Amino acid sequence: MKTTSFIKTTISLVVAVIMQSCTTHFYYQVYDVQSEGLDSSDDMVLYSNKDCKIIYDFWSEAGDMSFFFMNNTDKDIYIDLSRSFIIRNGIAYDYFSDAEYTSSATSMAGASASLAKSYTQFGYEFPMWTPTVVARGAQFTATGAVAKSVTTKEPKFICVPSNSAKRVVSFNVSDYVYLDCGNKKLNNPKRASKRIEYTKEKSPLVFSNRIVYYVGDSEDGVSIDNSFWVSGFTNHSHKDFFIKEHKVDCLNKSFNSIIKIDKYKSAKKFYNKYQAPGSAPMLY
Repeated sequence: MKTTSFIKTTISLVVAVIMQSCTTHFYYQVYDVQSEGLDSSDDMVLYSNKDCKIIYDFWSEAGDMSFFFMNNTDKDIYIDLSRSFIIRNGIAYDYFSDAEYTSSATSMAGASASLAKSYTQFGYEFPMWTPTVVARGAQFTATGAVAKSVTTKEPKFICVPSNSAKRVVSFNVSDYVYLDCGNKKLNNPKRASKRIEYTKEKSPLVFSNRIVYYVGDSEDGVSIDNSFWVSGFTNHSHKDFFIKEHKVDCLNKSFNSIIKIDKYKSAKKFYNKYQAPGSAPMLY
C-alpha cells in the first residue's frame, strides 16, 4: 500500500511539473504615442480646425488608427480616399484600392431580404498592410431560404453629412515587439520593466495619417497631416497588466463576477502581447 501511495504521489508531482513547464507566460509591451499639434489625454487624441475635428483612440492590440471625423460645417464634407494615406516610417499605404468585394447571405423566401453588410477593414500583415473584407449579417437556414450574393465596390469618397460624424476604419499601427535578448528583466518583468524612451528623431516608429477632403462643392481640397511617433515603451507581466474588479448586476444584487480591466488603458497608448523569448514566433 505504501508503494502504491508513493507511486501515485510521484506521478502527481511529475504531472504538476510538466503542467507548470507547459504554462504559457504572456507579457504586454505598452507603447506611448506622442503627436505634433494635437491635443491628447487618456480619453482621446484630438485634431481640430475650422471645418472638422478628428478623434483618435489608439488603445488596442497592435494599435488602431481608425478615427472619428466630425463635420463642423453646414455643408457635406467629402474625404478623398484616393489622396489619403497612412505613412509608416516613410512608407505610404493607400486607403483606396478601387477593389470590388463579394459577400453572401441568405434570405427567407417571401420575406424581405436580409443581406450581409460588407465593409473593408484594413489590417496589418507583415511585411505589407493589405485590406481584408469582413461580412456581417443575419444568416437564415429555415426551409425556403434563398442564397444571394452582394458585390460592393470600394468607395472613392466618404461623405460626412453636415454637423455629424463618421468613423473611418483604418490600419493597425504596428505588431512589432522590441526585445533585448540579453536583458531578461526588461523582457520578462515580474511586474513592470524600466521604461525605454525615444526622441522623435530616434524613435523606431514614426507614422502619420494624411487626409484630403472637400467642403461642399468646393474644388479646392484641404490636406491634413496628423503626425505621431512612439516615444517609449514598458513591458508588463500579465498580472500587472490587468486589474480585477467585481461587477454587480444592477437588476440582481446577488450576482457578482470578476472582470479584468486594462490597467494602462489610454487613447495615446497601444500594446502588443508576446511570450517569453524562444517561444514567440516573431520578436523584433
